Amino acid sequence: MGLFHGKSFEAMAAEAESQVYKTCFHMMGNPEDAADCAQETMLRAYRAFSSFRREASFSTWIVRIALNVCSDELRKRREILSLDALREETGFDPPADQKSAYLQLEEKERLRLLRRALAELPEEARQLIVLRDFRGLSYEDIASATGLPLGTVKSRISRAREKLCERLKKTSELFSSVSV
Repeated sequence: MGLFHGKSFEAMAAEAESQVYKTCFHMMGNPEDAADCAQETMLRAYRAFSSFRREASFSTWIVRIALNVCSDELRKRREILSLDALREETGFDPPADQKSAYLQLEEKERLRLLRRALAELPEEARQLIVLRDFRGLSYEDIASATGLPLGTVKSRISRAREKLCERLKKTSELFSSVSV
């Protein structure tokens, strides 16, 4: 069983590696911490692979481990999610020549306020927003990854978005004309 166990894990882990890293990146906010957490996720998953019951997909199971690893690390460090790093990864900013300096400054301020408001959310709410709105996971996949019932996932994401919007509306007029 040991040889099959190792090969089976390696094959499945290789397929999920990118998803694990991206999840860690969105939770941690920078490439170095994401790489550390992704590595710890793979190590924990390897150690726990014999308990993997195949009731959920391997990728859902390992994303759940990644969320736990990131949560543990964030509790230790009390760090916040960096949306600046997310912007750099996804190329969120349009080229500078297409925007005036004022609009660029306004957008940076929006991102700073969004980052601050997101950091103020409870950790579970932040996780759910990251999984749904940044990672694009379906509600069903989020339910499977977090172990929460589907209806609970939907209602908590809705409440998390409402809390985020409330915080953003209180902090600045920069969000008054933008749907958050």
